[in-house]
Amino acid sequence: MSRPPALVLLNPAARHGRAGRLWDRVRREVEQRFDSSVVPIDPGGTWKRDVRASLRAGTRVFVAAGGDGTVHALAGAIVEARDDVPLGDICLGAVGLGSSNDFHKPFECLRSGIPLRLDMDRAAPRDLGRIRWVDAEGRDRESVLVVSASAGVVAEGNALFSSCRLGRHLPSLAIAVAAFRAIARHSTSRVLIRHDGGQEQIELSSLSVLKTQWLSGSLRYDLPIAADDGLLGVALCEAMGRPRLLGTLAGLARGRFAGRPGTRAFQTAALELGADTPLLLEIDGEVGLARHATFDLFPERLLACA
Repeated sequence: MSRPPALVLLNPAARHGRAGRLWDRVRREVEQRFDSSVVPIDPGGTWKRDVRASLRAGTRVFVAAGGDGTVHALAGAIVEARDDVPLGDICLGAVGLGSSNDFHKPFECLRSGIPLRLDMDRAAPRDLGRIRWVDAEGRDRESVLVVSASAGVVAEGNALFSSCRLGRHLPSLAIAVAAFRAIARHSTSRVLIRHDGGQEQIELSSLSVLKTQWLSGSLRYDLPIAADDGLLGVALCEAMGRPRLLGTLAGLARGRFAGRPGTRAFQTAALELGADTPLLLEIDGEVGLARHATFDLFPERLLACA
């Protein structure tokens, strides 16, 4: 049986620079499944030309070899470059070389301790979130959401984790340290949220917009989220001080969130968030400052390997 052509986007900087060594452990597994060409991520973004050229040449399988940020970057490049190619014709695979690899959870296939999503025979439709946001300088931006987005203390924790040296060898400990540091320095933000025809102002401690139950490491929500249900999961923490935030963190470590004091959880097709003062917005591990953000879903779904 012939192997389908595939473009593999490799991020050597993932896992704090360890991704290249990890990739060598599973390269043969990828080569056995696909007629693959490997393109490294470069700071100038020239790899996006390879994505576009591959689509034009008929390639319909793309594999992100890195962390959740690499999956996010590749999905975004596919959406930008696809022209009239239906998303449903494109299959997204992944090799988990990052620190958390939430796109892969729960892990079904591990090789040398590395999670893989390469099974095209069991590929299934997956929603892609769309975030249109205004950054701190007033520029309009648009991003895809594959795994999750956040604002407030969760976004702060993600920003701190990126600079934590422990993440290279002890990612679980680094996630915990970043979470505690984020809680210690956090203050609430006054924001306006709109969804399902209503709006309200809240004192935001944390917001997660989800297409998976997994937050980071072993932290997870107990919300009924499906990959292809056409809805976004939303988890809110409001007006929380440090003790309650610590209690919520402890609950997430056990997969318990809904019903805790100061929390709300719901599903919606669209959500709008506005703030007078720019706040951190995290999207699949990438962090920036935003004044306003609208979350919804692309009308098409792509295929995701199992």
